[in-house]
Amino acid sequence: MKEKKLWGGRFSEAPSSLMVRIGESISFDKELYKQDITGSISHSRMLRKIGILTGEEQKKIEDTLKLIGKEIESGKFEFKIENEDIHMSIESRLTDILGDLGKKLHTARSRNDQVSQDVRLYLKEEITNILSLLFSLLESWLEKAEKSVDIVIPGYTHLQIAQPIRASHYFLSHFWANLRDFEDFLSARERADELVLGSGALAGVNYATDRNFLQKDLNLGRISENSMDAVSQRDHILKFLFVSSQFYIHASRFCEEIILFSSQEFSYFKLPDSLTTGSSIMPQKKNPDVAELIRGKTGRVVGGLNHVLMMMKGTPSAYNRDFQEDKIPLFDTVKQVKLAIEGIREMVSGLEIFPANAVRSLRSGFSTATDLADWLVFQKKIPFRTSHEIVGELVKHCSSRGWDLFTIPQGERGKIHAVLADPGYEDAIVLETSCDKKNVPGGTSKPMQKEQLKNAKRKLKELEKRFQIQSSKGKKNV
Repeated sequence: MKEKKLWGGRFSEAPSSLMVRIGESISFDKELYKQDITGSISHSRMLRKIGILTGEEQKKIEDTLKLIGKEIESGKFEFKIENEDIHMSIESRLTDILGDLGKKLHTARSRNDQVSQDVRLYLKEEITNILSLLFSLLESWLEKAEKSVDIVIPGYTHLQIAQPIRASHYFLSHFWANLRDFEDFLSARERADELVLGSGALAGVNYATDRNFLQKDLNLGRISENSMDAVSQRDHILKFLFVSSQFYIHASRFCEEIILFSSQEFSYFKLPDSLTTGSSIMPQKKNPDVAELIRGKTGRVVGGLNHVLMMMKGTPSAYNRDFQEDKIPLFDTVKQVKLAIEGIREMVSGLEIFPANAVRSLRSGFSTATDLADWLVFQKKIPFRTSHEIVGELVKHCSSRGWDLFTIPQGERGKIHAVLADPGYEDAIVLETSCDKKNVPGGTSKPMQKEQLKNAKRKLKELEKRFQIQSSKGKKNV
């Protein structure tokens, strides 16, 4: 005889094999066991408070739930597909141990508000872990930037050499992007920081549920305002998946740069051997696999966001079984975000820079052509459009003869335009000078780099103080 479902009272037949297989989520939602037990313990305490459970009954239930948690952690717990999900698995085991007392726990709640609460608790905890990792990445960006203020590298647009920049400016550009990610993950955590227990299936519950007690006991920031909204929306998941996708886009772009700039053709950067792999056939190869894998995982994470968006778009009000499918991309994205943060941090910390190769490209790429045009404007009072044309002719002349702005003879410059034979020409094309001319807030000049570093440090200190995050030497608590 098939085991009767906890919800099976009105059914004359047991579910078919297909219904069991297509309906189960225990294969993946067992990840929520800690949150399910935490929520159930608080719920039992609330039931005691409103008189559904005696003090002795509540203690037995709480102690048994903790025992079940230990069984799961030790691997002794047997997950059965027939129990469908983590909620029924734990409740079934509770009833096995306590008999009818275990059946009292589900009073005044539904699996609809139960799962919604479990996921919010899970997100709150996992985003906190992600924030700690992300803070350490921000520290790594800052440390790398501080060490590279005096290194000049090419800045690119359209993947063509554009202008010289200080390497610190490059690393700080990624710092500020990841700082925004940090702030957005904080916002996603705030969205999840809500009590939804007491919403029942969709309309609330027929008991005097003390939601204020539950909020305080679970250390949640607020109580949901509408029971139907509480069980039917997955905005907290969508927001987390969006922020994770945004972070992965930032990570993927950096990885693409690492892959390019560590190649033989560029040779600006080199990754440590520990973050690369070799070829099974070509002994000379050193492949940037960490960067490539993170770049590849971006589609996986963005796909998870699309998965939930499409899952939600056609569902009517309140809970629908479709929502069970939100957890697979959620759990996977949490893991992938943690991996990517660690991978980027290791690459940033271990990255070696080759300034001579960067200078070679800057010179051959005519990176100070704009500075030369501006020199003609400032010093020779030539209109910018005219100076632009003069320098363009100079670049064309150099390119056709294998020169650059630094190697073309003075006499050859004069053939393009007499003003280019002026001795001030050499000063106008100096790489470091080009950087330091950009002496505006947010610019790549050395004074502005120092100012930007100071602002970045101040921002980290604010985060450290506000969220009790310790330095990279110790454990971080957000």
